[in-house]
Amino acid sequence: MEGKKNVVIIGAGNGGVVTANQLAKNSNLSVTILDKSPFHVYQPGLVDFMFGDATPETITKETRLLLDRRVNFVQKKVVKADVENHKVIAEDGSEYNYDYLVISPGVTEKKKFNFPAWHDIDSVTKIKEGMADLNGKNVVVGYYGLIKCPAAPFEISFMLKRKYPKANVILLNPVAQPPKLQVPMANLLGQASKELGIQVKRGFKLSGVDGNTMVSEDGEKVQFDYAIIDSPIKVHKEFEDLSDDSGLIPVDKVSLKYKNFDNVYAIGDTTNITFPPKTGALAHFEAIHVAKSISNDINGGNKPLFDGRAMCAVYAGNSKGMMVYMDYEKSVAQGRNLVFYTSKKLFMSLYWASLTGSLDKMLDAFSSSLARTATKVSN
Repeated sequence: MEGKKNVVIIGAGNGGVVTANQLAKNSNLSVTILDKSPFHVYQPGLVDFMFGDATPETITKETRLLLDRRVNFVQKKVVKADVENHKVIAEDGSEYNYDYLVISPGVTEKKKFNFPAWHDIDSVTKIKEGMADLNGKNVVVGYYGLIKCPAAPFEISFMLKRKYPKANVILLNPVAQPPKLQVPMANLLGQASKELGIQVKRGFKLSGVDGNTMVSEDGEKVQFDYAIIDSPIKVHKEFEDLSDDSGLIPVDKVSLKYKNFDNVYAIGDTTNITFPPKTGALAHFEAIHVAKSISNDINGGNKPLFDGRAMCAVYAGNSKGMMVYMDYEKSVAQGRNLVFYTSKKLFMSLYWASLTGSLDKMLDAFSSSLARTATKVSN
């Protein structure tokens, strides 16, 4: 280990695992990753689990099995990232000194209402348990602040309609007009909603819940028999000292460095990057960028610039899917068809291989191909 630089990674989600596996290839680095959980969850599969199309076993794997053997996995909760003194402190008081730090602990919810979110197995289990026969019932899906993926409420609405075709599904969207980058995606999702008879209420900013009535900031009311409502996201309390007014960790969007620290990066859901939206694909490409940046810094090389690329397949109706690509400047949405629906189903198995780096060339080629079809958005 003598002479090696120490890289400490906080969080073994998509971004953390990909970063660790990429950096493990560099013989000049010693890589340690910390996470309180021994398991890694394929989060896009939670919507499949919600409707009985997947089990916890199919969307969960032991983290150690996903990491390169040269990575030191420490199952401990981190309570502080001391960026001034170049160390990470775990709950048991143990300290981990670093030359480079990658912060990727994910996020938690700013709960205002007593609805389970849909970002972990326990919460989704509660949603499943609350579902009875919803045919003929008013079912509301929605959110009331910044969430990870704005396509998720639509996917849940589509799958509700598939399972309960006679349910009256209403989607509460607090965004009156989608950001320009998201317009192609929003148009296709809107088309699918119309075809399936799902009522989308744009600009509905939820301010209260009175019994079985949702109330917006401007006084509009929506009755419901069952509701699936996501909460806004924020950093975990252990990292609040690093966050800004958004409740997230600020980074330079092309370097992904935290403030003016040359050796501290943040990636994944925890950053203050909101466009493109927070998806696993964005965290994946951020991880590759950070790993390359650290390796180039050690070995000598140019400083890469991250273009914000992200892509994902999205459920878009019964046996239909769409493919979405976004970066900081361009976006495109393709579909809706059976091919992209099948692609999303298939990726539930391919995801685990993507964490190891074995699909990097394929993912890079596919994202580059989509980028060439994307339209540049003027601000």
